[in-house]
Amino acid sequence: MWITEAIFSAIIFGLASVIMKSSTLRKQIEQYLLWGLYLAGGLFFYSQCYKEIYLSNNIFLYIWAILIGLGSFYGNWFVIKALEVGPASLTAPMLSLNIPLIIIMSIFIYHEEISIIKIAIIVSLFAAIIVVKIDPNEKLVIKDNKWFIWVILGSLFLFLREGGLKITQEIKLNNTIVLLYSYIFCFILSSTAIILKEKRIFKADINLNKTSFSIAYLMKIMKEKNRSYGIIFGLITGFCSGLGLYLYSQALLTGPTSLVALIFSARSLVIVLLSYILHKERLSLFQKCSVILLCLGLSLASFIK
Repeated sequence: MWITEAIFSAIIFGLASVIMKSSTLRKQIEQYLLWGLYLAGGLFFYSQCYKEIYLSNNIFLYIWAILIGLGSFYGNWFVIKALEVGPASLTAPMLSLNIPLIIIMSIFIYHEEISIIKIAIIVSLFAAIIVVKIDPNEKLVIKDNKWFIWVILGSLFLFLREGGLKITQEIKLNNTIVLLYSYIFCFILSSTAIILKEKRIFKADINLNKTSFSIAYLMKIMKEKNRSYGIIFGLITGFCSGLGLYLYSQALLTGPTSLVALIFSARSLVIVLLSYILHKERLSLFQKCSVILLCLGLSLASFIK
């Protein structure tokens, strides 16, 4: 049973990244995509822990919920930016660069032992970056050099999320509740981002001077295709993320951690395959080598005890 759960967790997580890429190809507004993502994800986490929700007097729970929320929100924001100018089959695996940072943090802060496997992970993932950077054909699929900036920033903010969850686990906080509060915070951030963006558009459009900027106005324009479709894609992405995480946690309950993590890391291959089939993405020889190095690093991570 755990094998089925682990396989589906990898497929669903991979599907979430491909759906996000589909949204960028349709030029949908990213603020609405994130709004839908955090609405669906927040509802999913609430369904998992609503019986355990409590108002804690531990200030660190709320501090880390905000920090992890910032990591998640801006991490996903930069992921979307990277997907707008680069292939999902390369972007999504490249964002696993936060793994070496988590390993380094674990060594220096929690005094975990350095091992050959950990060194191999760091080397393979950073080698993947170098291979892409020296690829003479990178401009064939990476439309803008900003892709490298978005990937690095996305990795750093995702490190804040993943590393933050490791810290909250170490200080014995309930990570499901932390994630719920983080998603609520992200939902507020995405709502604010929508208001600010629409207010700028509203002020710039001279045809709207006679219309008042209000909640009713926002609800009206949400029905427009590039906005409503962004919300729909975000809802689907958020549901896939929540369901994938749930299946992954269920597989860990009964299956061996190393094998479950190894299967889950195969989501990068799912992204490559689905992007090839659905978006007709093509990778150069250098980029294929980079994906192989990334998948190798992710696979080795599953053997860390």
